[in-house]
Amino acid sequence: MKLDELIRVIEKKFPKNLQYNWDNSGLNIGYEEKNISRILTTLEITEETVDEAIKSNVDLIISHHPFLFSKINKIVDTDVKGKLVIKLIENNIAVYCMHTNYDIAFGGLNDYFLEIIGIENCGILDPISSYGDYENGEMVGLGRIGKLEKPTTIENFIIDLKEQLKLNTIRFVGKNINGIVKNIAVVTGAGAEYFEMIANNDIDVLITGDMKYHQAVDAYEMGVNVLDLGHYGTEYIFSDAMKKYIDEEIGGIEVQVSTKMLNPFIEC
Repeated sequence: MKLDELIRVIEKKFPKNLQYNWDNSGLNIGYEEKNISRILTTLEITEETVDEAIKSNVDLIISHHPFLFSKINKIVDTDVKGKLVIKLIENNIAVYCMHTNYDIAFGGLNDYFLEIIGIENCGILDPISSYGDYENGEMVGLGRIGKLEKPTTIENFIIDLKEQLKLNTIRFVGKNINGIVKNIAVVTGAGAEYFEMIANNDIDVLITGDMKYHQAVDAYEMGVNVLDLGHYGTEYIFSDAMKKYIDEEIGGIEVQVSTKMLNPFIEC
């Protein structure tokens, strides 16, 4: 399949125009007419994942976080980003990124997160707009809200999450770890600011990552329960989600999940 054809199929499901204006989702590097037979999926593009792609002879890397984000003034091998750009071009490896459009779209990262923890019916936490060319003009937005099949304590919910997502630690902000959880909100990645939105809603726990100290203090004082799984902890599942989507909805392309994805935080 040609790269431009593959992109058209992907963007029909996950439209690029859903991304925030500061984002850089879409084709970051590559020839649109390139034939794609092997893909590597990853959360982040690092030297390790690029070397993995070269070794595995992949044609395309699909990353959640944009590879080209901040302004680049030069491309030289003495610069970290420049070195990777050169490697990718020399090895004819294309780079396609799906960031906030994938967070927002139906069937994207927030929905896949809920699928993993066993919640099927969900709503939108923060509706942003209605797109006439997307899902019959349905409202879209960031984050999801859902209901557990059986209410449980926050402590038991944490135990379940750690098992379901293969996490060693989860940070809890709240006054009562034995409180009951029934209704939850999920914002994968950095969504700690949403604690204020759920403060007066019928939501028992916000699941997200990257909560700052002062946000945690404010959430605690407001009686809001937050589970901080870390940025990596809520988003590394992107690789599996995209492999599943391509295998089931597109087919005919070999998809490899990166084994070199980097969580820069080491639990000591």
